[in-house]
Amino acid sequence: MERGSRADLATFVTLLVGIAALYFGRAILMPLALALLVAFATAPLVGILERRHFGRAPAVIGVCVLIGGLAIGIGWVVGREAGSLANDIPQYRTILREKIHELRGPIGSLSGAAEEIARLGDAIEPGRRGVQSPKVEVVEKPSVLGTLGELLAPLVGPLGTAGLVAVLALFMLLEREELRDRMIWLTGARDLSLTTRALDDAAQRMSRYLAMQSLVCAIQGIAVALGLFAIGVPGAALWGALAAVLRFVPYFGPWIAAALPITLSLVAFHGWTQPLLTISLFVVLELATSNVLEPWLYGASAGLSPFGVIFSAVFWAWLWGIPGLLLATPLTVCLVVAGGYVRGLQIFPVLLGNQPALPADVRLYQRLVALDLDEAATVLDDASAEASLEELSDRVVLPALRRLADDDQRDALPDEKTAEVRERLEVLLTDVADAAGASETVAADVRVLFVPALDDNDALAGRWLARVCEASGAQASFASPDSLASEVVERVQADAPDAICISALTPRAAAHARLLYKRLEAALADRDVLVGLWAAPMHELGDRAPNATERSVRIASAQELIAALRSLRVRMGGRAASR
Repeated sequence: MERGSRADLATFVTLLVGIAALYFGRAILMPLALALLVAFATAPLVGILERRHFGRAPAVIGVCVLIGGLAIGIGWVVGREAGSLANDIPQYRTILREKIHELRGPIGSLSGAAEEIARLGDAIEPGRRGVQSPKVEVVEKPSVLGTLGELLAPLVGPLGTAGLVAVLALFMLLEREELRDRMIWLTGARDLSLTTRALDDAAQRMSRYLAMQSLVCAIQGIAVALGLFAIGVPGAALWGALAAVLRFVPYFGPWIAAALPITLSLVAFHGWTQPLLTISLFVVLELATSNVLEPWLYGASAGLSPFGVIFSAVFWAWLWGIPGLLLATPLTVCLVVAGGYVRGLQIFPVLLGNQPALPADVRLYQRLVALDLDEAATVLDDASAEASLEELSDRVVLPALRRLADDDQRDALPDEKTAEVRERLEVLLTDVADAAGASETVAADVRVLFVPALDDNDALAGRWLARVCEASGAQASFASPDSLASEVVERVQADAPDAICISALTPRAAAHARLLYKRLEAALADRDVLVGLWAAPMHELGDRAPNATERSVRIASAQELIAALRSLRVRMGGRAASR
C-alpha cells in the first residue's frame, strides 16, 4: 500500500514538474511543437513526391514552396478584402443607424428609461457636463522611420516565430529518420518493439487527424466563401479564410468565425433577407460538416472523448495562448497514445480517451450493486445490440456473475444485498432473452440439464445459459441449488437428458463440481457431462478442475457450450442412423 502511494505521489509530482516546464519553457517549446505539427501535416505530401522518384530535398522544398505560395496568395486576397471593408465602414455606419431607428419603436420604452436615468444623473452632478478649459498640447510631426517602426513592431514577434517554425519544420522533414532514431534512443532503446509501436501509432493518428482536419477546414472555408459571395456579403474570401483557420479550434472556432460575417450582414444590407440567409448558411454548413463530412472523412476518430477535446483546448490555451488552441488536439492525442504504452501515463487515456474506462461487465455489475436498474439495463441493451446471446454471455453476463459470486464468497456484500442484486440481474436477463428470441437451431432436440455446483449464483448462471440453449433449439432444464448429489442422480435417471451441464463460477464451486462429477460418472455410464467453469481461468482452478474424459467436456464459455451441444446432436444423429 505504501509503495503504491509513493508511486502515485511520484506520478503527481512528475505531472506538476512537466506542466511547469511547459509553461516556463513555452518560448522554446511552442515553436518546436508548431514545427512538429507542420512536419506531420506535410509529411504525407513529401512522401507522395518521394514515391514519384523525387529526392528528399526536392520533395521537401517543393512542398514548402507550394504551401508558401498558397499562403502568400491567400494573404494577398484577404488583405484586399480587408482594405475594401475598411473603406466601406462609413456606409455601414449609416445603415446601422437606419436599423437602430427601425428598432426604436419596439425598444422605445427602454431608450426613454435610459434618457431619464441620464437626466437624473445630471441633476445629481450638475457640474459633470460643465464647460472645461481647453488643454493645449504640442504635437511633433512623426518621422517616416518612426511611423514605419510603429507599424512593424507588432508584426516582428509573430513573423519571427513563423520564420523559426518554418526553419524547424524544414529540417524535421529533411532529417525525419535521423530524428526518429534519436527519439527511440532517448525514450525506449531497451524495448524497441514497444517504442516502435508507440511512435508508429502516434504518427499514424497525428498524420491522419491533421490531413483530415486540413481537408475539412479547406472545404469549410471554400463553402463559406462561395456561400457568402452568392448572398452578396462583402469580404467573402476574407470570411472563408477565417472560417478555415478557426475550424482548427474545436467547438468554439466555427461559431466565432460565423459571428463576424453575420454581424457584417446586419450592417451592410438595408433589409433582413441577407442576414437571415447568412445565418442559415452557417447553420446548414455546421450541421453538414459535423454530422456528415467529419464522420465520413475521419472514420476512426483521433481517440479523444468530447470532454477530452474541450479540456485539452482549455488547458493548452491557458498554457500557451492562441497557438495552444491550434496544438491542443494533436498534443493531447500524443499523450493519450503514450498512455497506452507507458504505465505512468495511463491517466491520460482514462480521462481523455474515447474508450470506455470500465468494461461492460464491470459497468453492469457496478450499476447493479448501486441498484440502478435503468443504467444496468442500458448497458445490457447496448451490449446485446452488437452481439449474439453467446457472445453477450461470454463478454458481459458470465464475468458479471463471476464478480457477484466472488463478492458473495468474500462477504463483501450483505446477504440481502447479494440476493437483491441477483434478483434484479435475473429480471434484466429475462428481458434480454425474450427480446432476442430464437436464433439458429444448432442444438435442436438436444435435452440438457443444468446443475449448479455450489450456490444460487451458479444456479443463476445455469438458468441464463438454459435460455441461451433454448434460443439455439435445445430443450433445457435446471436443478435447484439445494438438491443433494443423490437427488441430482435420481433426477437424471428419471428425466434421461442427453447431457448434464455442471455450472460453476468460482474455484470453490469448481471443487464441488469435481465431486459432483465423480458421483455422476459412477452412477451414469451413458450420459455426456459438460463441466462449465464459467469465467474461471484454468490457472486459478488447478487440480480442482475436473479432468476431461471421453464422456466429459470441460468448457469455459457459452460459445463452447453451444459447440458441445452441436457436436452431441451430430453424434445423436449418427447413432440414430446406425440403428
